[in-house]
Amino acid sequence: MASFCRKNYPVALHRYSNHSSRYIDHMRKLQKLIAAEYTNPSPQSNLSSTAIPRIASKCRNDEVADAHILIKQLKAELATVPDWDGDTQDDIWKAIELFRAILAKVRE
Repeated sequence: MASFCRKNYPVALHRYSNHSSRYIDHMRKLQKLIAAEYTNPSPQSNLSSTAIPRIASKCRNDEVADAHILIKQLKAELATVPDWDGDTQDDIWKAIELFRAILAKVRE
């Protein structure tokens, strides 16, 4: 799936946002909003506690629809991950939870 990196989705967003604007140009707006919130240069960093509300406040109908689509794509991807690959499963679940948290804040 070209819209996101299979492993470490948020990590991939962070990595791309720091290395080259050409990657950012091909990202969805929702991905750009998330990438902009990563302040720690570590690829394993987490978003700050205030990042999700900030992202949600910038989301409009397109970003909400995009989050729902990405959740469905991630769930489909999760179904293809072998049982032994718990790290990838965890990374996909983290991405799903991130999108769910953003959607929950949008609804507030």
